Amino acid sequence: MSDKIQNNFYLLKESVKVLKKSKVIEEEINFKFLHTLLKNKGFKEQSILPNLSSKYEIKVYYKKTSNLVKWKGFVSTIVEPNQDIIKNTDSSSESYVIILFNLLTKKYFASTGGYAHVTIQEISTNDFGLEILSRIIKSDDKALRSSKERNLTGGVQGAIKFFRNDYNLFENESFGNIYNELNASISKDQLINFFGFAKNDLKLGSLCIAKNSFSLKKSISFIELLTLIEKCENLITKAPIVEINSIEKISKSNIVLISDLWEDIQKKVFDNYVNSNNFFSIEIANKDFEKYYYANLTVLKFTINRKKQEIKFDNAITNIQTVLDEIRNIDSTLTSANFEKCITNASIETFDENGNFLTSDNLKNHFCTEVSHGNKSYFLIERDWFEIRKTFIDKINEQANHFINSNKYNGPKMDKWITGSENDYNSSYFTKQNSIVFDKFTPENIEACDILRWDANNIYFYHVKKGFDNSMRDLCSQILIAGRKVIEDSKNSYKFLGTLYDTVIKNNGATQYSIEAKNHLSKVKKADFIDLMQNRKIVFVLAVLDTSKSLRNLENEIEKFDSNIAKFSLNELSKSMRNLEIDFKILQLEK
Repeated sequence: MSDKIQNNFYLLKESVKVLKKSKVIEEEINFKFLHTLLKNKGFKEQSILPNLSSKYEIKVYYKKTSNLVKWKGFVSTIVEPNQDIIKNTDSSSESYVIILFNLLTKKYFASTGGYAHVTIQEISTNDFGLEILSRIIKSDDKALRSSKERNLTGGVQGAIKFFRNDYNLFENESFGNIYNELNASISKDQLINFFGFAKNDLKLGSLCIAKNSFSLKKSISFIELLTLIEKCENLITKAPIVEINSIEKISKSNIVLISDLWEDIQKKVFDNYVNSNNFFSIEIANKDFEKYYYANLTVLKFTINRKKQEIKFDNAITNIQTVLDEIRNIDSTLTSANFEKCITNASIETFDENGNFLTSDNLKNHFCTEVSHGNKSYFLIERDWFEIRKTFIDKINEQANHFINSNKYNGPKMDKWITGSENDYNSSYFTKQNSIVFDKFTPENIEACDILRWDANNIYFYHVKKGFDNSMRDLCSQILIAGRKVIEDSKNSYKFLGTLYDTVIKNNGATQYSIEAKNHLSKVKKADFIDLMQNRKIVFVLAVLDTSKSLRNLENEIEKFDSNIAKFSLNELSKSMRNLEIDFKILQLEK
């Protein structure tokens, strides 16, 4: 047997917070804690050779597990009895953990084999391997061979990439992506200078695997592992050359922090329920957002005082205020405990126009919001929590500022928003020249625009929004869907927009708005309406009113707007619209 293998190793946390008898207890990670943890996981401590290292105290744990081979039963229906393939129904797996304690720095490291990494990852630091890599390569070094990435938003939750030619971090940068793992080339010089390998022992460079652990794709001895850990521990004290991740996903094992964050949200939502003026912005959206927004029927289910409630809506629920209004209508005097129980057990289901199922999930799994806790910012996006570092916020502000100032709206003058709801503002354009109002009319459950206006060269699809807050994410998703549909429609004789025209003309709504919308559009023939699109450039406009009591300007004071989710969503939308080659502008409405 070779005494060299490919090794990985983790840096362990200094302490962990655990729940014991409903109390949060912070436990120091030391040999006593580790011995108890590993023993409870079925590991046994092994006796080790003396004098392995003068710098590290070392302990080794071992576990052997028997597992039922699940495919044996299937194969037994194919082969004759007593065949070798079905004789042994169990298999065994072996795992080990090596704990290394630096006597000088007092830091704990762990190297694992088999399935032991599952246990160690619960107590290891996040992104340790990526932090090592950030001190070795520069952003323009063509060192990347492959990556595993998690997307903060969008339809793709994650991706594994293999690069045909070596890439660098700059070439692979995608705003809002989080690296879970990077495979990168390490040169001979780097192996010698950073990791202490002897020149005579190296023929070529190597690959490193950087994630929450660090490893080289190179077989090394135990003594070389000790040297490698020592070199990496020295590296981690130096300043990074490049920041690999400015976003960090909160591990689900960090139950205390996640519990604190949820408690903060629950308190804010309850305060909003008690007093509607205590506004707290939570966008409601399913992770499959396109299906969710296409819904023709949304069913909100919750229980109050042991009585089940089922509220139906014609469109998707997009913010927490809608949910709170329905709960207040049934009971506006719930205690905090009863309100929390109601929200926790609530669910949302959506269906298409034919009654076919689209999406279903717990209400809380639809939440998208942002909170501050312990002087740090956190995003909650469809079940997952993310810590947002200052560099990410700086980048959001920089990119949002660049987009807003590079794409200033210069179309027809828009009126000031004096008072009223979004629909009230949109309705005011019934009397404006070269204007049509389409708010609330959604054929195929797509809202092409709230207001349509035109001049000699352009036709403007306005999406009007009251408040630059977390619910901007919902609007940005809707604009992207609308933009994609209208561009497709321009290649299909504007059949969708023709359907939009028919929807308004044929509507039998009894409200004053529905009647006015029908009467206003009836003054324009359908053929003339379609002709408006001909020989005019399509421009989508996000027209937003800042509801803050203070005066602030998106063009010059983007950092004064609190919602990083709104800014992030705007950046993502601008990139997507650019990829679709759709002209997109943003306008801050005067008040």
